This record gives sequence, C-alpha cells and structure tokens, in this order.
Amino acid sequence: MVRPTRPILLAAITLVVLPLTMSCAQDQRIVLPPGADTTPVTAAPATPEPIPPPNMTDTGPGSLLSFEPLDEIADDITELGARATRVVYRSTSGIDGGSTEVSGTVVVPGGRAPSGGWPVVSYGHGTTGVLSNCGPSKYANLLGSAPIVAALVLNGYAVAITDYQGLGVDGSYHPYLDSKTFGYNMIDAVRAARNLIPTLSVRWAAYGVSLGGMAAWAASDRNAEYGGGMELVGTAAIVPVSDMAGLADSAAAGTLTRAQYPLLMYALHGLAITHPEMNLDHYRSGLAKDRWDDFMACIPPESDEVPELVARLQPSDLKPIDADATDALRGWLTEMALPQQKSTSPLLVMYGSTDDLILESWTEKALKRACDSGDVVEYELHRGEGHGNLDSSFSVPWVTARFAGQRPVNTCEQNG
Repeated sequence: MVRPTRPILLAAITLVVLPLTMSCAQDQRIVLPPGADTTPVTAAPATPEPIPPPNMTDTGPGSLLSFEPLDEIADDITELGARATRVVYRSTSGIDGGSTEVSGTVVVPGGRAPSGGWPVVSYGHGTTGVLSNCGPSKYANLLGSAPIVAALVLNGYAVAITDYQGLGVDGSYHPYLDSKTFGYNMIDAVRAARNLIPTLSVRWAAYGVSLGGMAAWAASDRNAEYGGGMELVGTAAIVPVSDMAGLADSAAAGTLTRAQYPLLMYALHGLAITHPEMNLDHYRSGLAKDRWDDFMACIPPESDEVPELVARLQPSDLKPIDADATDALRGWLTEMALPQQKSTSPLLVMYGSTDDLILESWTEKALKRACDSGDVVEYELHRGEGHGNLDSSFSVPWVTARFAGQRPVNTCEQNG
C-alpha cells in the first residue's frame, strides 16, 4: 500500500519520530465549509483565564483521583506560558474490564481559550518501559515527549498525555501491546483533562507515535463504544505498532531484527501476567533469562546498560521452545492487534519502508483490515524512511484540518 507523499498544507514544526528501541504537486489550500469552527494556531496574548475548580464529583471512567501542578516541567512547555498538571484518573482494563487507576499529564495553553474552550489532543507516547517508575508524568521532560507536546500546545491545543496503565502508579501492571487497554487510557485521559479544566472543549483528536501510534489508533478503534459524551474529530498514528503477531514466527525462525528484541521482551513481560498459564521460560533463555530484570529498565533514565545487552543477545535467547509455544504467542499477539472494530472518525497512518521495528508488511496487514471494514484512512508509505527518521511534519496540519472541518482524504477508497 503506497501513496505519494504530499507537500505540507499548513506551516508546522517538523516532528521526528523517536526510536522505540532505545528511548522507543502544487500546494493545496484548505477550503472550509460554511460556518466551520476553526482552531487558532497559537494562543492570543491575553490575561490568563481564571482556572475553574476541578470536577471531583465524577466517579466513572476519566474521573479524577488526584492532581498536582508540575512546576518543574520542561522549558519547551513553560516558555509557551502553558500550565502543566499531573493527574491520576480512573480508567478501564482491556483485559478484564475492571476499573484501574492511571496517571498522566494535562498541559493547557496560556492566554484565553477560543469560543467553546481549548480543543484537546490526547497524545500517546512511545515505549518508556514496563515498570511503575516509567511514567512520563514523573519526569520534567516527559521522557522525551516534551518537544512534541510543546508543538501541539503552540498550535492551540490542550494536551492530555496518559502514562498508560501500570506506568506511573503502583499497584498495577503494564499490559504492553494490549490495544484495548491503551485505547481506554487515551480516551479517559481526555475525560480527566475535562474534569480538571471543565471549560475544555468536548472536541478532541488522538495523536501518537510508535507505541503511542497504537494507543491513538486504539482510541479510534474503541471510541464508538467507549467515547460517549465527546467528539473525536480524527486520529493520527505515526509508525504505529499495530499487528505484531509476526513477532512469534520471527522469534521461532531466528529472524528478529535487533530493534525487535526489546519489544518482544516487553510483550512477554505483560503476557506472563495476563496469562498465568504461560511459562515465561518457554520464550527466553541464555542472556535474556539471566539479565531479564535489567532488560526491563525504563527508557530512559535507567537504560545505560541496555544497548550493550541488546547487542549481545542471540536469536536463540528469545526462541520459543516448540511449535505449540509459538502458536500460543502468535494467538495472544493477534488478540491484541489492531484494528478490532470499525472506526467512526478519520484516521491518518504514516509508516516507513525501511522500518526495522514494525515491518512494512505488518502495518499493511492492519491497514487492509481497516480498509475492508470501511474505515476512512489516509495512509502514507514513506520510502527510504524508517522508525526513527520518518518525516511526520504533515501530521499536525492534518489534525488541524480535522478540527477545522475539512473533508479527509480516503486512501482506502482511492486504492480500492
């Protein structure tokens, strides 16, 4: 699946995708329909609005359990006059449907909001680890996400950044690659932001990179049955982790790329908790087994030794013990893959032909299912670009166009 890369429609800062493994024609004019609502590019200089009291009475998904100002947030954000708050909110497990507690960050532009309140972008971050101290909300730089968050704020959006279940809050675990859980966490982050600042708009977009691309796509996937009371205008998924079932066969064949080793280990960590019948030692041996706890360290700041450890891994260290183990792993990964349902709002997917983490064919397998289900998807294959160097500068203007009411391109329809 491929379509030519187009020129950027609106000026925006270039966003370069961070590697997951070690972190993880003519110009066209946008023509708006009559009466379309628009989003300001930046907040107009003005006296900040009084902050209304947070809504602490709600008890459902997205309800606030606690909040505290983040005075030490990165300069990228504070220099814009934005306010950052760490929140803990209720969400839902995609595994058993139970209530969970999830942490995250809410960043609101300075100045006065447009009519209807600041529109919201739920941002999905890339892999930071699988332990409770790996939540971006615990770090001033949001574990590398601060520049992208600042770009979204600069374009006039309030930003809700979920840590995902199990990252940032004790007492739970991180179900790595479980798209359903991530989708719920992304949607509920917007609810939490609106409970924190009740004047925020009900209109929102999902945006994510790598693992966050999965989370954003999953929010679109789950929105019809879970996102009631808000309006999802569109979803941008950049180099998304989508259908990773191929990891099982690659591990069995000894053909995993070096970049895929940590991803598979994180997935096995979560699966061993989700599926207590699973014997983790059927999937790890040698260095992977001996140094397992070291491989689970957060990305960053505790991963100084991980690159050297990954370089020493051998295919046999992560080879399933037999065909039955391979089949079981493939089945579990398939259960978590995207898409699972029909999306009811437009989707942008950008992926690279030289991605050694998420293979081109794996993304296109997910795209085919999305197109076959009737989703409106604008997808771009960037030839010669990979997971860590894909030019995603078109993505922010695409989101802005969705808020502005522009009709999206449907590549599925064009190539159908």
